[in-house]
Order: sequence, then structure tokens, then C-alpha cells
Amino acid sequence: MSTPLIWIILPLLIVGLTLLLTNRPLIMKWIGAGSALVLALSGLILPINQAFQFLFWKITISDQLLVFGRRFVLGAADRPVVALLFFLVGFWFLAFEPDIFPVQTVPLGLAGIVLTLTAFAVEPLFYGALFFAFLTLIYVVLLSPPGSKPTPGVLRFLIFQILGILLILFAAWLASWIDLNSDDQLLLNRSLVILGLGFALLLAVFPFISWIPMVAENNHPYLVGFVLNCYLLGVFLFASRFITGGGWISRGIGLQPALQFAGIMMLSVGGILGIFSHHLGRLTSALVIAEIGRALLAFSLFMTGFPIYFAMLIIQALGLGVWSASLANLGHSTGDLNYESAAGILWNRPVTTSGILIGYFSLAGLPLLAGFPIYWSLGSGLSYFPLWIPIAYLAASSGLLLGGLRIFSLVTRKAGAEAEPVEGSGFYRYFVLTINLFLILLGLFPQVLVKLTDTITRIMISSP
Repeated sequence: MSTPLIWIILPLLIVGLTLLLTNRPLIMKWIGAGSALVLALSGLILPINQAFQFLFWKITISDQLLVFGRRFVLGAADRPVVALLFFLVGFWFLAFEPDIFPVQTVPLGLAGIVLTLTAFAVEPLFYGALFFAFLTLIYVVLLSPPGSKPTPGVLRFLIFQILGILLILFAAWLASWIDLNSDDQLLLNRSLVILGLGFALLLAVFPFISWIPMVAENNHPYLVGFVLNCYLLGVFLFASRFITGGGWISRGIGLQPALQFAGIMMLSVGGILGIFSHHLGRLTSALVIAEIGRALLAFSLFMTGFPIYFAMLIIQALGLGVWSASLANLGHSTGDLNYESAAGILWNRPVTTSGILIGYFSLAGLPLLAGFPIYWSLGSGLSYFPLWIPIAYLAASSGLLLGGLRIFSLVTRKAGAEAEPVEGSGFYRYFVLTINLFLILLGLFPQVLVKLTDTITRIMISSP
């Protein structure tokens, strides 16, 4: 028995089971969500490399599995990653509405998380790029429901990701020569530049950013939020292994200035999109692009920024989840997500409106909501660097807040005769209100989240 068997092979068997239940979407939803949450809890409590008694058997769970000469390792230091990934997908499955969302969301979504965890666990490290190729194909299928062609944004997503994966593999091949040619600084620099370009393609760093607004505008809002949240998390976790585990990388080009410049640029693009977008779906891209920028800035702080990144990850999942579910419910009722379709919805869809506003403003950094204290901590960490960085950070964040004020003025507009309230299922209403409450409480009591993410970082760093 080993952790890869429990956290990789077992979920794949559950994927096969849910594929047999596509004509029973509600049962499929609860099997997927329940399994993900149980696996997340097992990541927190399961003893690794320690003998324990289970009924009549004494069991020791190893932390690795050998397959065709490749090792898959999920040890004690990886517990937070396992728990976060499965809690994340379980949360998104709870928001799944069988009558509104494509039925293949659960099996393909769970398969995607398993591939993300596999890419994180495989050794040698660069083999993870191959699993990201399969992950990209799964998300292309997920974003293209049966009977519909892939949108131009999805095709561009596929092209950019495959190019990025090829560049990462090429950089890894170049890096393999460094041990034999340790004094060849030119070879090291070239491999680092190619590696950086590969991750820039995977993370849609400007100018490879165009597919995110295209996908957000033309695809199902729930699927867009789910894919962007899960996929970009996987890429950042994969990149973190290169930063912390690839000892050769610290000998080359300085990472900090490049990460800060890219982060400010992405956050600025997100702020501009937030101000000038006229489609609610494109606002999803503004939020996601801004989150990519903040994540890059957090990574630029290295050890200080890792707890901030994990805190942002939790807030991003909650905020983007309630935002995307609310947009999906609104789009199902109105038929589109143009700005005018949301005019005056406060008066006949108050729960949906609350999900849209609190989800957006939490990710935009409005005071008293969940994002504000964490983004403030990130800005404080950046204050030790050249003055233009915190100024640009503040200005770009203000753009998202201005975009939120436009949404607020739109949804509160009086639109003549009020229609009969349409709020979706009872579970949807309770889900939105519960997540809204969490986002408010995390804004009022951020120390809870800070302690949690400090613990996560300490486990990942100190465990052998």
C-alpha cells in the first residue's frame, strides 16, 4: 500500500465509476464531491511510513510507487497539496447544478485533479510536463460539451499549453547537461530563459494572455471558473517544485525582478479589463489574470510569500466559485451574460446578486471582505522593493475596484416593472449564502486563514 495508490489510482477508479452514472447526474455529483472530501481528509490524517493497526491487519503506507522506472512520491511534506487539491475539487462539485452544468464536469474534473497531483508527484521532475499535456486535453474536452465545437479561445489555449510543455521539456534536456558542464554559464542561462518562456505560456503571462478573455466570454461560466482555478493552481504548484527543488535554478538569472515585473504587468492587465469590460464573462478573465499577477508577486517574495499565496488560493477558490456559480445561474435564466442582462437583477434575484457582488469584491480586495487583508499583506511585502512596484500594485488593484463599482451600479439599477424572482434551486441559494458568509468572516477574522497557511508552509518546508 502506498500514498500514490490511494491518492492517484483510487480516484481514477472513482472517475470510471462516475462515467457510468452520467444518466444520474445528482448521484454522480454526490459521489464525486464525497469522494474528493474523504480523500482530502485522508491527506490530513493518514500516517505515512508508519505502521498502524487497521481491524486485524498491521499496515504501513509507503510514500512512493515505482512505475516503469519512474517514481511517484507523495510524502508527509505533500499532505497540504493533496488536501488542498481534493478540497478544491470537492468544493466545486458542491456547486454543481445538474440542470445547468454539463454532465461531464464531475468525472473529467476529478480526472484533471488526479493528473495535476501526478505531475506534482512524479520524479524526475520534468516528466510532470507530460502529464500536463494530458491535463490540457481533458480540459479542452471539458470546455467543449458534446455536440459543440471547441471555441477559438479553447483552441488557442490548447496551442499555447502544448508549446509551453515542449519548451519546458527542451529546457530540462538542456539542464541535464549542466552537471557535466558546470562551468558553462551560457548553457545555464539559455535553459533558464527557455524554461521561463515555457511557464509564461502555461500561465498566460503577457503577451500570451489572449486565450483567457476569449474562453471566459464564449464558454460556460462555471466551467471557465473551474478550469482556470484548477489548472492555474496546478501550474503554480509544478513551478514551485522547480523553484524549491531545482537547485541548479538558483545559480542563474535572478528570478525576483522577472517575477515582480510579470506580476505587476498581469495585475495591470486585470485592472484594465475590470474597468473596460462590457461582458460579465470577461470580468472572470479580469479576476483570474489579476490573481495570476498577485501569485507571481507572492512567489517573488519566496519563503515570505508562500503563506500569502496559499491564503490567496483559498480565497480565490471561494470567491471564484460563488462568482462563477452565480453567473451560470444568471446566464441560464437570461440566455447571455452581456451587461444589460444583469441590469436591475438585485430586485428579482437578490441571492444571485449577492454571489456576484461578494465574489467579485472579495477577489478585487474590497475592505472587510476576505481578499483585503491578504492583499494588504502582499502589498506590505512589496514595500521593501523599488517604489514603482507598490505604486503600480495599488493602481492596478484600484482598477478592479472601479470595475466592481460599475457592476454595483448596474445590478442596483431600477428597470421598470419587476419580474418574478428566479433564484435557482434551494441548494444553490444555501450554497451562495454560506460561501458569502465565509468570505465576510474571513475578511473580519483573517488571523484564522493566516495561521492555517503558515502551518501549511511549515509542513511543506520542514517535513523530510
